[in-house]
Formats: sequence, C-alpha cells, structure tokens
Amino acid sequence: MRTVRFRLTGPIAKADAMIATMHAIDGVDRVEEVADQMHERDDTSPPRPADGADFHDIEIHAQSAAHAEAVRGRAEAAARELGVAVEFVEDF
Repeated sequence: MRTVRFRLTGPIAKADAMIATMHAIDGVDRVEEVADQMHERDDTSPPRPADGADFHDIEIHAQSAAHAEAVRGRAEAAARELGVAVEFVEDF
C-alpha cells in the first residue's frame, strides 16, 4: 500500500469536495483529513493567505504505486477545478 499526503490550502467546503473526489478513485482504500494541527510558519513556509483560507492535511492510502500516481494526478486536476492549492509532502 502507498500513502499519498498533501496539504490543501482553502476553505473547509473545498477540502470536503477534494476528499469526496479522492474517495471516488479506484484503488483507494482510505482517505482522511488528518487531525487538525497547528501549522507554524518557518522560514520556508509561504505566508498564510489573507482570505481566511486554512490548511487541511489529507492522507490517502492507495493499493499500488500506479494508483498513487492516479491520486496525485486527480488531486492536481481537482485543485485547479476547485481553485485551491495542494502541496504534496512526505510527512505532516
């Protein structure tokens, strides 16, 4: 099983829409928003958006590397459709 993690920057409604989109992908076993954490800014972090957008840490378990690639591609496409930003990360 492969794990794909990304941070979505945007309102909760759009994060919920992204999660629903990820659930619909074949080969995905589990999709969840990781428990809300404090996202402290460090020198490499971009500034927090002024429009009230928030960070959402989303973790997806895919059945194979090919399914994980499908998740990444669909997440990027969905982000464009929803007007949000996603950043793929190894760890939160």
